[in-house]
Amino acid sequence: MALSIWATARTSLQVGTSIYAQGDALGVKTALAVPPRGIVVSAIITDIADLLTVDTHVWCFDSEPAGIAANSAFALADADLEKSIGLIVLNSHHDAINGRMSYESQQSGVMGLPYNSPDGFLWVQVELEGSLTPTFATDDVKLKLFIEY
Repeated sequence: MALSIWATARTSLQVGTSIYAQGDALGVKTALAVPPRGIVVSAIITDIADLLTVDTHVWCFDSEPAGIAANSAFALADADLEKSIGLIVLNSHHDAINGRMSYESQQSGVMGLPYNSPDGFLWVQVELEGSLTPTFATDDVKLKLFIEY
C-alpha cells in the first residue's frame, strides 16, 4: 500500500512583538487540520522578518491545551502535559538573506511523530530555546507540517 503525504496549511503562530526570553512561548497555541491519523515526517518554520535565529521546540497535543500567551514563560499546566504527544526540535536554520527557515525531517533521523486525531486537528505551541530581540509583525512566523498517512 502506497502512503500519501499531507501538507498542513502554512499557519501563522500569531507572534508577539515584545522581546522574547529563552523558554518563552513563540506565538499562541495553534490548531492544524490533519488527517485522522498519521506520522509527522517533517516540519518547517518560516520567518519573513529574518529574526528567528534560535532553536525552537514545537510541542504537539492530541486535544486543545489551555495554551500559553505569546512572550510568556512556557509553563505547561499539568493537564496540558497529559495532552502532549511529542516534541519536534527545529535546530537546522537556513538564512535566505531576507528571511529565515528552520527545518527538520525524517531523513535527518530525528522525525517520525505518530498521532491519532479523531477530530482532525493537531494542536501545537512553539517554545523558544534562546533569547531574541525581534521586531516581528504578528504574521511573520509560520509553521507547516508534512504528514505521512
